[in-house]
Amino acid sequence: MHIKKIIISNFRGIKEPTEILFNDFTCIVGKNDVGKSTVLKAVDAFLNETTITVDDKNVDSDSSLISIAVEFDTADINVVLDDTIPTSFKKEDIVSEDGFLKVKKVWDTAQVKIKPKWYVARKKHKEDFLLLTEKELINLCNKLDLSTQKANGEEYNNKEKREKIRKYYQEQGAGFVFEYSELPTTGTTRLKKIYDAIRKELPSFEYFKADSSLSDSDTSVQKYFKDKALKMLNEQIDTVDLEEQVREKIADSLNTITEKINSVLSAKEQIQAQVNFDWSKLVSTAFKCKAQDVNIPLSSRGDGFRRITMMSYFEMLAEERHESKNVIFGFEEPETFLHPTTQRLLSESLKGMSDNGYQVVITTHSPNIVSLCDISNLVHITKNDGQYLVMQNDTVNVKSIVEDLGIKSDDSLLRLFDDNIKGLFLVEGPDDVKAYSHVAKMYKQAGVIDKNFDDCKVVLIPVGGCSSIQHWTNFDVIKKIGKPYFILLDSDKESTDAVSPNLTKLHTLGYSEKQCGVTRKREIECYIPESYFAGLTPPIKSLHYGDWDDVKKLCQNHEATVRLGGKKVCDKHFCKLSFAELKKTFCPSGNDADDEFLDIYNKILAQLK
Repeated sequence: MHIKKIIISNFRGIKEPTEILFNDFTCIVGKNDVGKSTVLKAVDAFLNETTITVDDKNVDSDSSLISIAVEFDTADINVVLDDTIPTSFKKEDIVSEDGFLKVKKVWDTAQVKIKPKWYVARKKHKEDFLLLTEKELINLCNKLDLSTQKANGEEYNNKEKREKIRKYYQEQGAGFVFEYSELPTTGTTRLKKIYDAIRKELPSFEYFKADSSLSDSDTSVQKYFKDKALKMLNEQIDTVDLEEQVREKIADSLNTITEKINSVLSAKEQIQAQVNFDWSKLVSTAFKCKAQDVNIPLSSRGDGFRRITMMSYFEMLAEERHESKNVIFGFEEPETFLHPTTQRLLSESLKGMSDNGYQVVITTHSPNIVSLCDISNLVHITKNDGQYLVMQNDTVNVKSIVEDLGIKSDDSLLRLFDDNIKGLFLVEGPDDVKAYSHVAKMYKQAGVIDKNFDDCKVVLIPVGGCSSIQHWTNFDVIKKIGKPYFILLDSDKESTDAVSPNLTKLHTLGYSEKQCGVTRKREIECYIPESYFAGLTPPIKSLHYGDWDDVKKLCQNHEATVRLGGKKVCDKHFCKLSFAELKKTFCPSGNDADDEFLDIYNKILAQLK
């Protein structure tokens, strides 16, 4: 269950109701002290029930009520509202106007004890049949001339009665409204059952604050390994039987001690011995660093080193196949104490976690992280005369983000553009640079082309995807320098007949067919032939894919993922391909006129003339 939207009112720096949309990966950016972390603190207050105090109320507001509403992406998970009959929030119309599960919590800071009231948005008809008892449902069915019995004489259950009433109202075009219903936290009503069902399904929120030590002793890290150990114990051992055996073994000693204690106590004060088991506490983990033959606890190392260790933990989560992904990770300024190069690696790990099913939300003012983000994943927070402003999707202004964060094109990039450079070949990432350089090298060795890119004085530069901030800023520099260029991106197509979203974006940005193109296959990894892996020692014959498959994901989830390199399969294997293997995958027909690489190569050379 992931967050689709959060609406915050009268909380910290947010006065008026403010809406923020969430993706699987969301990057909240802005200057220092504009209120980026307020969004994460709101999620923390909602999901982790962090204590709310009067100090959390917006200082400029006259209202004492703090409100946080959250919409979740799924409303069709199975829940039980009547005995054991499964249904769903969606089937029961417990949804917002957008069709999502929407829950609101309200705190009254004027109260001595500040506790939240819970509300859920739902669709209500004139006859609010969701809350009716079985007898009341039967009466309403009779009133609407709806049968309450099946053909075999069995009574429709309450869920089925509500379905019949709902269908009747829909067919009659009856009016309805969407509004909040308060959820009681005690009692046995259906609204209380809805409250219980919601609480059970809410995701957990792992919150790493900017001042967090991010060490191996953090609760979230320990919980991960404790849960893993407990799962293995339950699978391998009959813990109930083992507990009984332990109790029997120590019963004599315990009973002897109990008898001695009871011998000096009155009848009312008599005690009984108990043995309590908590298998989750059986395992704890730690790292130690070897230095000068002395083990140094990780907690004694610098913040930068410990954050690198935690980054490795997040990278593991990004690569590991995990059964339950009902976890949301929130990071405040995860780049703190990290070198710019390491910041980029961290960004890749966090994105990998979202690719693997976790929802990740970060706040940052690091140009290195922001420059690698898709625009669709950015939330730009600003303040104007004290007003909290949120810009995302169509309202994002790239230049404003660049100005706020000081994103500049790499100085190393500028050093490349001297008079000896004739042109630029712009590709998505470092893997593409290595791959196409290797192809040109092998084609030259085979005598198919006379010059490789170095010989042509063409520089390959990774600029990110279409929506990369780095892509936009680099292009600004490139245009000013005035060197001819050719852009090549992955097609990202999922079928032969599909339209490449990247090519569409490039054309929308104003680049002509002579200036840009996309791969004929989905991605560069698709150009590694299956036969290459089958020819390894030992061979990997169980990996199968076509031109439109996500090869990186397949390799990441494959049983031989370590040998394949996981999502880094291109970096590990592409430059080992022979000319024959490259020719086969870039030119299946064997006719040079159909050779995809030669087509790309010639388009680049055409730009140099």
